[in-house]
Amino acid sequence: MRQLILKQMKCYESEDWGADECRLEVFADGALQPYLKTSLNNGQAWTLNRTYNFRNNIDIKLWDEDSPDGDDFLGSARIETGITDSAVSFTQDGANYKLWYQVVEVPDVDPVQAAIAAFERSPQPGVWPYIEKAALLADIRATVLNPFAVNQSYTPFCGPTAIVYELVSKQPARYVSICQSLYETGQFQSRTKVVRPADGLRNSKVRDGISVADWMLIATLRDTENLVFPVDASSSGLVNNIAGITTPWEMKGWIYEILGYDQVNFESTFIYGEFDAMRSAQAARKQGGVAFLLIDASMLQGSAPAIAYPNHWVSYLGNLQIDDGVWYQHDSGHIRFDCYSWGRKYSVDLGEGPFEDYMWGVVTGY
Repeated sequence: MRQLILKQMKCYESEDWGADECRLEVFADGALQPYLKTSLNNGQAWTLNRTYNFRNNIDIKLWDEDSPDGDDFLGSARIETGITDSAVSFTQDGANYKLWYQVVEVPDVDPVQAAIAAFERSPQPGVWPYIEKAALLADIRATVLNPFAVNQSYTPFCGPTAIVYELVSKQPARYVSICQSLYETGQFQSRTKVVRPADGLRNSKVRDGISVADWMLIATLRDTENLVFPVDASSSGLVNNIAGITTPWEMKGWIYEILGYDQVNFESTFIYGEFDAMRSAQAARKQGGVAFLLIDASMLQGSAPAIAYPNHWVSYLGNLQIDDGVWYQHDSGHIRFDCYSWGRKYSVDLGEGPFEDYMWGVVTGY
């Protein structure tokens, strides 16, 4: 185990005419850490004194936040496990910043268990009146041991559920820290924002059939995207279903904000391109990224609908096999792959025709 110590960053030349609104992002072994922000102008220095434990590498990215325009990327650096006392520079887009750091050896710890222990020791009371800390910790322990424990049950929150499944699978220690922050403060930091559910959600009862950990985080993600229909455990019928609808652009936003991937894309298959979109999903997964499929839920279970429509998100898990068929022999294609939904792995095995009927698009991040 190594520890990165960020010491100081100095601005030699800002990207803007005046001061830059700097956002420093740290990815420890691929897991996004809470962002660091400050305003810096020419000649100014920022004392950081921040530490991060890691096993393989740490990626650091520097941005100048511009609103309403897009943020300006000022550069990145990868720091490996070698013991060192050094510095890196960020010089893209006309800027010039230098960051001093040190890497030291520390006793080996399990970051997930350390995060759970820190939550358990914390004296901070919760701000969710219907969630008991002991029950929440029990759910968290079960979930990090088996990410398939994440389960939306009969709620319509398939989009954020798939996001949380990937968060637990790829960044379990960060998942624990997010749950702690959300429970104790009613909010948590995503990549560039503070995610804060409405008071109505925090003060509502946990919906039946879903664990307290899943309800707290999944409903929070869904609630913060709803401008008109807030999420509440007592809602039902049309309002319940409208509040749970997840669009491709919301999935793209969560991939960037919650999972921390830079390259985020949506491929629509409303008209054609289903097999090509699945190849994109496989490519993203092979690069260590994620892919989410927008489907008709009948692809996984139930009888074939009279008319298929996009009503469900699943996380693509891999094992893709595609037989394109031979068009001049009237031999239709076939597809096989694995995906996550409803707390389990599904192995899809369909002919090209039915698959095209059920498939509506892919969102990828890597």
